[in-house]
Parts: sequence; C-alpha cells; structure tokens
Amino acid sequence: MTTASAPLEPRRSIGHQAVFLAGSTGLAQVLLAVIYVIAARGSDPRSLGLIITAIALGTTAAGFVDFGTNSLWAREIARRRLDAAELGARVWGKLLAASVLGGAWVLVTLVAFPLSHIWPAGIVMVALLANQTMQVALRGAARGELVSAVILVDRAVAILLFLGLLSSGVSVMTALWVSISVGSASAAVLGYTLTKKGTRPAFTVTPRRNPWSGARNFGLAGVANSAQTLDLPLLTLVGGPVAAGLYGAVSRWTQPMSLLATAFASASAPFAANAGTMRGALASLRRGLWMPVAAIVLALTVFAFAPWIVDLLLGQTYEGSAAVLRVLALVSVASIISQPLVVALQSLRHDGFVALSLGSTVVLQLLLVTLLAPGLGASGAALASLGAQAVLLIALVIKVVREFRSGARRIEVEPLD
Repeated sequence: MTTASAPLEPRRSIGHQAVFLAGSTGLAQVLLAVIYVIAARGSDPRSLGLIITAIALGTTAAGFVDFGTNSLWAREIARRRLDAAELGARVWGKLLAASVLGGAWVLVTLVAFPLSHIWPAGIVMVALLANQTMQVALRGAARGELVSAVILVDRAVAILLFLGLLSSGVSVMTALWVSISVGSASAAVLGYTLTKKGTRPAFTVTPRRNPWSGARNFGLAGVANSAQTLDLPLLTLVGGPVAAGLYGAVSRWTQPMSLLATAFASASAPFAANAGTMRGALASLRRGLWMPVAAIVLALTVFAFAPWIVDLLLGQTYEGSAAVLRVLALVSVASIISQPLVVALQSLRHDGFVALSLGSTVVLQLLLVTLLAPGLGASGAALASLGAQAVLLIALVIKVVREFRSGARRIEVEPLD
C-alpha cells in the first residue's frame, strides 16, 4: 500500500482519452445493437423478453457483487494509494466470491426451475464482473486508449461468436447469452494482459483481504445503478413477457446515444480525483464538453426519427417499441448530463450523497414501473425511467452548484484500510 499522493501523468490528455473511449464504446454499442436486432428478428417478443431478462439479472448481479469496488480502486490507483499487491488481494478475493455465487445460482436454478431461462444469469454475472474488474488498473492509470481496445475486443468476439453459433444451428436464445459471456471473458484476459506488470493485480491463491473494505458509499451507488436494470425483470412480472420484449428490443439502443458522455465521464474520473476541489474538477472537464453536447444532439435526433428507425430495423411486429424508444431517448438526455456530475462528486468524496441520490431515484423508478406498467406496458417502464432520471439530475445539479460556490476547499482522500 502506498500513501503518497502524486500528480497524475497520463500518456494522453482527457480529451484524447475520451475520444478513444467514445470511439470504441460507440462501435461496441453498435455491434451490441446489431446482435439484439438479429436476435429480435430471429425470435418473438416473448422469447426475446425471457433471455434478455436473464442477461439483465446477470448484469444486475455483477453490480451487486462488485459493490462499487471497481470505482473505489480506480480512484485510489489514480491517487497512488493502492499498489499491485493490495489490489491483487482484493481483485482475486472478489472474483473467487463471484465464481462461487455464480455457480450456486446456476445449480440452484437448474434444479429448482429446469424449464426456466434464468440460469445463464450466473455465468453472465461472473464474465461481466471479471471484464470490468480487469479494467480497473488501466482506468486508474488513465490509460483510456488501452481500455478502448478491451471494449472493442469484448464486442468483436461477441458478435463473431453469435453469428457463428447461429450459422451452426444454435438457437437465438442460447447464442445470445453465450456470445455475451465469452466476449466479456475474452476482454477480461486482454485487460489483464495489457496492464503494466508493475501495476497488474498480483495473483494470490488465498486472498485474505476483504475486497469490499472502504467501498460502502461507492457500493451503494453501484448497487443503485445496477438495480436500475431490474426494471426489465419487474416489467416481465407486472406487464408480461411481451411488454418486456418490446421494451428490451430497443432499450439497448439508447446506449450509443450516451456513449460520448460515458466515455467523457470515464476518462475524467482520474483527473477529477486529482483536482481536489469542485472548481478544479469542473475546470478539468471543460475541454471535452463537446462530447456530452454531441450526445444530447444524437439523442434528440433518435427521438425525432424513432418510428422510422424501429420500422426499418425491427419491422411491424415491434411497432409498439417506437414510443418506448422516444421516451428512452429523453431518458438519455438526462443521463448524459448526470454522468459527469456523478463522477466529479464521487471523486471529491461526496460518494455518500451520490449513493443516497442514486438509491432514492432507483427506488422511485421501480415503484413507478410497478404502478405504470400494468396499464401502459412497455411505455410505462420507459416513463418510470424518465421520471427517475429527472429527479436525479435535479439533485445532482443542486449539489454541484453548492459545492462550487463553497470555494476552493481542497478535499484529501484517505488511503484504504
């Protein structure tokens, strides 16, 4: 464990790194959208809704098990407060626990619910968590260009395997979860390989460190983020699998809209952590502000042309998805603005406020899904997401403005226990 703080010296500026991340994330999301379009065309809304629900459960579980550790570790690495030995003890401990939980999920669901399609969630969870965890050292060192390579390999492997499985006669449902899982696992291996040896998580056979130590607030925020994906399983429960299929068929399409903002926020995290003040953090973000602005323009464009986009890509079977896509485009606008604010606040030790805000709005979102989906179906789930994101954005803006006005008080980050 190192405790000395040192200025961050990345090989590329925040703007360059954000461009790398935006480009790779954009292409990755396009590839994922292609996978979902092919899957939708090869199945009915009910079948698609079931397997997407399983993938959503796996994604949510990955966030729960991670419990904010990835974000915390990246911040500590950026501030030179976490060395390879300590990181390794925590990384391997977390992945071991995830593997045990994932295996237990698969066995229990196969025995208790042999005809269900939820058992792949355990495999999806382990693969996704490994992928995200092996990017931590690269993100903490502000090596966005290498993270970009990992992101691209993830989706490239996924789509090639997906198409290969389909051509071999494998069902769409099986090909979807297998390709996504293998893509994540391949990216995890690459992320570990690309990490410089001196900062690579040191492997330990018997990790004794508590991986989640010091991650409470980051964890609550991470759980809240992950819990947002429960809207799809909840929609399946209260609105039926058809509504889930109509919603799930286009819900992934909104990710490319916010890719610029996501890349910008991700690249800005180590810079904000080093800034020490809200004024310094916001100043470090100015050069890349064109990215979230461009993302908002893209989201509004999708809002305007949603009916034609859905008809062109999915056909008349998914006609009801057009209204859903329009609402989700507006959700993206709010999310695009919120992401950099969340990163700035977390980096300056306001992670408790972020956790409370995210947790409250997710509870609101799921409550609204329960209330609106029975009558409005997929559109009800989309409107629930929009209401929650609007509330979150208002809370974040108020907090950032208050911190900015409070002056240039520097915030020191304590090392991990």
